[in-house]
Amino acid sequence: MIAQLKQNWWILTLRGALAVLFGILAFAWPVATAFAFVFILAAFAFIEGIFALIGAFGWGLPATQRFLLILMGLLGLAVGVCAVLYPGILAVTLVFVVAWWAIVTGLIQLVVAVEMRKVIPNDWLLVLGGIVSVLFGVLLIWRPFAGVLTLAYLFGFYALLYGIMLLGLSFRLRSLATAPSP
Repeated sequence: MIAQLKQNWWILTLRGALAVLFGILAFAWPVATAFAFVFILAAFAFIEGIFALIGAFGWGLPATQRFLLILMGLLGLAVGVCAVLYPGILAVTLVFVVAWWAIVTGLIQLVVAVEMRKVIPNDWLLVLGGIVSVLFGVLLIWRPFAGVLTLAYLFGFYALLYGIMLLGLSFRLRSLATAPSP
């Protein structure tokens, strides 16, 4: 499994870079982001879902981890498709959809992180990413009517943090891949 993770470090780099890009765009154009938030969410969730599925089938993971990544991938694809097919309905319930998506994804990441710690000792980046996702979701449930503009800023902040953590993890995996074997 570690060989597959080392070989595919670039997928995490790409995911992290896309998350950082989404975060920057949310801060650069918050009003436009608020109006287009449903479609930005659709793209982000869909891309996350695709990369989670790529990881599930391409990394040679054990069945439990593969199942969790498949679940995370299908959840991302479902959120993305619903956002495109039903933008009006989703705009009304967007805060709650994003909140629960972040909480479930964060919890899955925490479970995967515990399993990955067996392979990558002392790694805390995926744990931190899972915690940030759960806290982001809880914050949205706590203040659901804070406004779409605030949600655009929160999404930007979340995407930046999440992307930076994925980039850090990918660079760590890359360094493991280039390190000489014992």
